[in-house]
Amino acid sequence: MEDSQVAAALSAQLAERIGAKRFKLWFSTQAQIQVCGAALTIRTVNAFVRDWIRAQFADEIADCWTAMKGEAARVEFSYDSTLAPVNGDAGQPAAKPLVATTDKPTKSIESPSVAANAAALACPSGRRGNAGLAGFVVGRNNEYAFRSAELTARGRQQASPLLFVGPSGVGKTHLLRAIQQEFRRHHMRDAVLYLTAEQFTTSFVEALRGSGMPNFRQKCRGAQLLAIDDLQFFPGKRRTLEELLYTLDSFAADGRQVVLASDRGLTELRALGPELVSRLSGGLICELSPPEFATRLGIVRQFAVEAGLELSDDVATLVATQITAGARELRGALHRLTAMSTAYGEAISKPLAERALEELARHSTRTVRLADVQKVICDAFGVEAAQLRSDRKGRSLAEPRMLAMWLARKYTRAPWSEIGEFFGRHSHSTVISAHRRVEKLIAEQGKVGLANQPCQVEDAIRVLETALRTA
Repeated sequence: MEDSQVAAALSAQLAERIGAKRFKLWFSTQAQIQVCGAALTIRTVNAFVRDWIRAQFADEIADCWTAMKGEAARVEFSYDSTLAPVNGDAGQPAAKPLVATTDKPTKSIESPSVAANAAALACPSGRRGNAGLAGFVVGRNNEYAFRSAELTARGRQQASPLLFVGPSGVGKTHLLRAIQQEFRRHHMRDAVLYLTAEQFTTSFVEALRGSGMPNFRQKCRGAQLLAIDDLQFFPGKRRTLEELLYTLDSFAADGRQVVLASDRGLTELRALGPELVSRLSGGLICELSPPEFATRLGIVRQFAVEAGLELSDDVATLVATQITAGARELRGALHRLTAMSTAYGEAISKPLAERALEELARHSTRTVRLADVQKVICDAFGVEAAQLRSDRKGRSLAEPRMLAMWLARKYTRAPWSEIGEFFGRHSHSTVISAHRRVEKLIAEQGKVGLANQPCQVEDAIRVLETALRTA
């Protein structure tokens, strides 16, 4: 076959493996698959898409190549901002790029499709039957945890127990479910069991009361891989903790795998008891933190694909910029966006998204005053309120001032003009400009100075938002 035919055949195989919708989103509109003899290159429209495709689909691309050519692939990933994708939808004409202007929305939303979209969004990916590792969006905040999960799912992870630690909404349950499904796929003859802490406790108590301990132990200890979620709910349940300890020891003795998840680290899990904490310390602990902008953008696009929504780049970027928490909050934002599109009979566009997210921020947070924002900024950056509101333009004041305006716009009900007036600006356009600069910094993963140290702007915002919640 000619190189172009090989590329087309590879595209078709890849689309079948990862799903037509995901292929269309990432390869039809934002990348090219290029073949030159034994060389395979994936060229993308920008560095973010390059890194995302490499993290998400490198194995699938290599497997498809090997299946076609009978040899291992040497895959190169590169990006070119002038690239015009031409792969097409696995044999279909190339799809139009997703970029759309705000006055020409990408899609009109009608009631039947909205109902389907809402249903798709309503079911969190971590709880669904198709929640595999391929559907997990990888970023700086979770890459090590993902790689460990991937090895465990293939039976190649040596450390047990494997513990995922992180706040709510960062993907711990998704990883546990994905490990369960992938391990079963690779080891079809082996028993795999997933339980929440509540399910483990309830089953244990029922066994004590008459259903039989042998059956309970056979069910839990007879598996080749045991996954237990919400470890933080075990403290205080002495008999259950003893049984969990014996279960972990049983798995360790046989060289079998236990995977756990908790929203608290070992320091906060001391109530589990020294023996159990010691077992956890002897395994592998992977921390997941709230996703940074690039990961949030990938999550938004992933959810949109699952729900059949077509979002312009502007809308996806806006959601990922404004919602700085985890996957659940991002899904909630898309819920609201879809609902408002239906309620107002408008297509999903950037102006609609701005209204939806503004209302979401107001409904989901306590009342924040401009004075609260000012105090948090002054405390964090070590500046006086009078300095913050002055005309001085040095970086040590310009950065906290623009962050103050960004937070004020997000968390207060004050209009642009009132925010500008409060922070000593004579024109509301100054506030708009500051707001745009912060959003650009987030999108470009830029840095600001915090406590006399360079700091990722998203990390600084996270610190400030935490302070606002407790102010």
